[in-house]
Amino acid sequence: MLKIHFRNALRNLVRFRSFSIINLVGLTLGLSAIMVMAVMLYAYQTTNSQFANKDRMYYLKMRNPDGSTFMQSPYPFLYAALASCPDIEAGTHIQGWNEPWLKAGTKEFQDWTSFVDSDFLRVFSFPLETGNAATALRDKYSVVLSHEMAEKLFGSAAAAQGSRVQIDDTLAGTVTAVLKPVPSNTSVRPRVLLTAALLNDAPGFKEGANWYNTFSENYLLLRPGADTAKINAQLAKIVQLKFDPANRGRVPFLLPYARFRQAETVEIEKVLVKGLEGTIVFLLLVMVANLLNLNTATMLSRQKDMAVRKILGSSRLHIVLQFVLENAMLVFGALLLGFWLFQVLLLPAINGVIGRNFGTIVFNIRRDYPLAGIFAAGGLIIVALAGSIPGFHFGSLRPVDAIKGHIIGRREGNYVRNGFIVLQFAVATIIIGVAIVLRSQIGHMKSAALGFDKDHVMMIPLDLAYRNPAAAGARYDALLNELRADPGVGSFSSSWDIPTRYQENYNGFVDPVTQKEVNMRKGVVDDGMLPTYRIRLLEGVNFDGVRDSSNFGKVIINRKAAEKFGWKHAVGHVLREKGGNEAVTVIGVMEDFHYSDLSRDIQPLVHSFGGHQQLGYREMSVRVVPGHEAEVLARVQQGFREMPSRRAFSYEWLSDKVDQQYSNLEGLLGATNFVAILTVLIAAMGLFGLIAAFTQRRVKEVGIRKVLGAGVRDIVLLLSRSYLLLIALALVVAAPVVWYVMHSWLQDFAYRVSIEWWMLVGAGAIALAIGVVTIGWHVVRAARANPVESLRSE
Repeated sequence: MLKIHFRNALRNLVRFRSFSIINLVGLTLGLSAIMVMAVMLYAYQTTNSQFANKDRMYYLKMRNPDGSTFMQSPYPFLYAALASCPDIEAGTHIQGWNEPWLKAGTKEFQDWTSFVDSDFLRVFSFPLETGNAATALRDKYSVVLSHEMAEKLFGSAAAAQGSRVQIDDTLAGTVTAVLKPVPSNTSVRPRVLLTAALLNDAPGFKEGANWYNTFSENYLLLRPGADTAKINAQLAKIVQLKFDPANRGRVPFLLPYARFRQAETVEIEKVLVKGLEGTIVFLLLVMVANLLNLNTATMLSRQKDMAVRKILGSSRLHIVLQFVLENAMLVFGALLLGFWLFQVLLLPAINGVIGRNFGTIVFNIRRDYPLAGIFAAGGLIIVALAGSIPGFHFGSLRPVDAIKGHIIGRREGNYVRNGFIVLQFAVATIIIGVAIVLRSQIGHMKSAALGFDKDHVMMIPLDLAYRNPAAAGARYDALLNELRADPGVGSFSSSWDIPTRYQENYNGFVDPVTQKEVNMRKGVVDDGMLPTYRIRLLEGVNFDGVRDSSNFGKVIINRKAAEKFGWKHAVGHVLREKGGNEAVTVIGVMEDFHYSDLSRDIQPLVHSFGGHQQLGYREMSVRVVPGHEAEVLARVQQGFREMPSRRAFSYEWLSDKVDQQYSNLEGLLGATNFVAILTVLIAAMGLFGLIAAFTQRRVKEVGIRKVLGAGVRDIVLLLSRSYLLLIALALVVAAPVVWYVMHSWLQDFAYRVSIEWWMLVGAGAIALAIGVVTIGWHVVRAARANPVESLRSE
């Protein structure tokens, strides 16, 4: 019996091949897109789930009195916690400080380096290709490499194990372990691990590793059954006993590491996750509605077939099974085609957009079998819905009525069909509206006034690992003199911080007169910073570029900082920086400018003087007179070519860097545009099939009306009016949804556009135009047909 049902299902799919092709194409495109989004969500939700003791892994955060939180703590805090809290089984820092060069033979590389404690591999149970996790980081000069770094330096993990490496040409290290490839959905993806014991020898580290400065991240493994509330209380006692008095108002607390990605995600990532979840739901709704509509459209064509089956003894269950099998063949065929499209085209494309920021997503069916099971279960649900509903409807028909063409429940069927048409076009309009608002927001952020001039500024990294720092410094000074004399150079600057790239460096400053404290972001710059970026001084003067000594102890603040202190005239006010209790004098107030992207508000900012223009800074910025770009670039390249370094010279234009801040949003816009096109395409294909069936059923009526004098315009209005009204209703339904969804989404941005009426009307107009084109082809063709031929065919 089942074999007969399969054979009949195949025959019916071939018989109604136009409907079958429309369904197969729509399902394939929709399911492949859903697969990409589902894999991204799965990777996000299962981040850090591969660790053996993930339920006992925690990380430390601090809460300020104002409620703000951060992950950094004083460096000695971890060791005090390990000594004072018996329920902490192990702990480690993950400390960034510098990125030493590793050399093996003639090969040398520099990669992201983390300084960790000996218990790192006890807390983070990364599987090893070689080495012993218990002893790998025990020796001060131990080096643990990632799989990729071991291959770069030694060719293989086996060759790396036990080999000697030079660290910054001065230290001799030994490779004690090599990690297996780390999954992309891991928050910590080590490249090079060195021991925290080495940091005590690093210039400047020991002096800063006190109980005031907060720059260390701490990760803990608790004992089974440990009470986190009890540990938090013990940690709070350490704060009161050990911390600098200025910071004893901070409260430490533990958070589960299994939820690290979700808790610490940046705003843009939250936006992506919300968008993915909503898009999957919308696409599923459109696909199921489309499949149901097209199944319903075949009812009149198949009613006599179903009636004969009932007369010959088929039960309602048999008819339902017939429809379920037909839809199963379509859906699972589309799943296979969609999976091929997903693996070959869509996943590589999406990795190209997000890989740099969020890691490359890899789908492995043996590892990600729960997701494969979800895909299969989703297919079964679609089959059950799309196959059983029309199957039960057919099964309820009386054979006599079906043969005569009297379909009971026809009006109810029309309501269902019309409801699905409204749903499809409402969803399509919503996604089009989302794309329009998103494009407007990106355009707003790119074109908004930034408070500085982003055009014609060349940015050059200075940290190139010079082989002879003294000689390089002398050549750099000569290059600066050349630039001063170059008419193609407007101004230039050497600084630690530049717009788009300010360090996460904050500290509290107190007004001794009012005792008001303001937490300010700190930037270290030279006297060329403000003129090069054309940041306007509202009050006071810039730093003096002649004598370093005249600038130390002086700062320039932004307008927001002056407002926070309540000063109308800030110049001359004295501030005390917490921690060192040093006094600084405000010599200028600069206009607020967007040192980061416009998703964040401008915070109080203080610039301190880092010394005269020299090679010791992180960035060089050169403002070029328009038309002189090539010659200035050639001069700068030549200067750096004469400073031998391990890292190659590079540059980029500030305008490009500003735009790159929104690369993820532009990737989201590209994905939204793709989904919008896909949704509209599926909805249009479904409507196309419905109109085909609808006009075919009314061929005789159209012929009679034309014989009685109806013109093409009358016939077009007759056949299209109800569908255009349904699309118009969909637009009315979609408009408030678009406004609500995007209004909520825009709250994540400090600077945002307003949702204008034309955005909603534009989305509706696009959907309506697509609907008109879809309906028009069939309707006009039917209206222009020869009535003699139409009546003869009947």
